[in-house]
Amino acid sequence: MPPPRISAAAFCAAFVRVLAKVIAKVPATALAAVLGCGALSPATAAPLLLRTAAQDNNTLKYEVGARRKGICVEVIKAVEQVAPGLRFTGWTQPMSLPRIESALAEGQLDVFCALIRTGAREAKFGYIDVPVYTVRHKIAVRADDKVAVKTLDDIRKLGPDSVIIVSRGSAYASQLAGEPGLRLDASSSDPEVNLRKLMNRRGRFFYHAEGALRRTIADEHLTGMVKLLPAVFKEEPLYFAVSRTLAPATAAQLRHALQTLAEQGELQRIYASYKDD
Repeated sequence: MPPPRISAAAFCAAFVRVLAKVIAKVPATALAAVLGCGALSPATAAPLLLRTAAQDNNTLKYEVGARRKGICVEVIKAVEQVAPGLRFTGWTQPMSLPRIESALAEGQLDVFCALIRTGAREAKFGYIDVPVYTVRHKIAVRADDKVAVKTLDDIRKLGPDSVIIVSRGSAYASQLAGEPGLRLDASSSDPEVNLRKLMNRRGRFFYHAEGALRRTIADEHLTGMVKLLPAVFKEEPLYFAVSRTLAPATAAQLRHALQTLAEQGELQRIYASYKDD
């Protein structure tokens, strides 16, 4: 006697019941791992696009038209290497620093490399707590200036004619603005303009990051006309800034990638390769 025929619907129902029993016996952690492999595999999932920008007037961090693209561009590319599921877009488009901060606060940018942490900034957006690199605050003066200062208090004692030039919108400007008894000129955000102001005696000091000062002095052919004083006024790290609209899971992926690069020594290698530029 031939076996009884089973309808397609009945077969499917029986198959689902058997599959359900099998799944019920699989530990939840193992099942999640199996499903996660398919969901998160770079081969099957499109990369997450992180909107960012380049910072204008900062060739140490972004110089996209040059052979060496800048510290932050190299860091971005390194992140993409260790985290294939992340891709950055917009890093060739320059923006002013105030505009970058506003775009992060408004959710128009997802991330930015790299900023000093300040209270005013933390009120508007977050940070990935892995330092990208560390800067030293130093002062540039004209080469013929015999002044020797080691602290801000030393500058205060020189009187009101000792104007400190500082870049508008920078963390250096906001930090010095909180120091009483200092006369500041923060009328320009361009380090090249600020060095020219120094040369034209529109200020006695230019307060900025050491690496950026050295790069701008060299780029503007001011070696021998401008010098850096030996004192280090402050040393602090720069971090990736992240919009509060960025998904926590994506921020965690970025943090993991940066931590990996830090542990491999890659972040330090990138920064060290620019220190003598």
